[in-house]
Amino acid sequence: MLDRYSFEILAYVEAEGKRAYPWRELVDKLAISGSRVTQTRKALLEAGLLEGEEDRLHITPAGLLALEPYRVRRAVIFAAGFGSRMVPVTLHTPKPLVKVGGIRIIDRLLDALLAQGIDDIVIVRGYLKERFDELLEKYPMLTFVDNDLYDRENNISSALAAGEKINGCYICAGDLLVTNPRIIRKYHYCSNYLASFALETDDWCFDFRNGLAENYRKGGTNCFNQYEITYWTPEDCEKLRRDWALAYRTEEGRDLFWEFIPLVLCRDRYQVEIRQCRKEDIMEIDNYYELAELDPSYREEKAK
Repeated sequence: MLDRYSFEILAYVEAEGKRAYPWRELVDKLAISGSRVTQTRKALLEAGLLEGEEDRLHITPAGLLALEPYRVRRAVIFAAGFGSRMVPVTLHTPKPLVKVGGIRIIDRLLDALLAQGIDDIVIVRGYLKERFDELLEKYPMLTFVDNDLYDRENNISSALAAGEKINGCYICAGDLLVTNPRIIRKYHYCSNYLASFALETDDWCFDFRNGLAENYRKGGTNCFNQYEITYWTPEDCEKLRRDWALAYRTEEGRDLFWEFIPLVLCRDRYQVEIRQCRKEDIMEIDNYYELAELDPSYREEKAK
């Protein structure tokens, strides 16, 4: 197994390709101390996981093999909801299939996953579920799971419907507009939540303490907005499946968000890191007005 510093440097060089990697770049991009970068880079070269002269580096076959235990091979996308705030466009189209600039919202996420070699993709569908079959023309590798409780229960029902397919994978919302595909990574060291810093927000957020996501809540200051693009290790997925099932059996279980279990109810059982991104990397379209702001064709359509 790799230590964290070796993993970060190897994964970064693998993603960026063969080129020069100045010492300062590795320090700044990976948030690792200068002495640790020097020490780890030397160790990786001596172990034959990296090759190169001076700052010009590339990963070796042995380095790729060392990264393999951390490779993501599956993504589970929750896309069962109605999208009531997007009416009238969602009256006949599930929100993930709504087009923005001529491209379906979910396509950008699917393309980003496939670009990283993640082609075991499961979509949990519910509202107008047959419409998702349209995706198979472009994405024949997709697997569908039906959640027929989507209109009576919260998204914990989608988590339970996915069942054993939740196993060392991305768990994503299907209605997020991914504007920077590089937020999807091929390798992950631990469970994490994508988030961007906010001076103030009225959306779901958490604090960043000791490297971990804490104090999950609605609204806050000097916190991190959470986005439902998350990765969970196989070990944490096993715990998730068990904890979801236990929470679901409680009186309020059917009204729970799936993420509420690892981030609040069973917080002491998980070590969830924050993986920082920029606000512009992901767009959450909350209502029809925001959709029309992004794509003027909807303004014209509503005016008819």
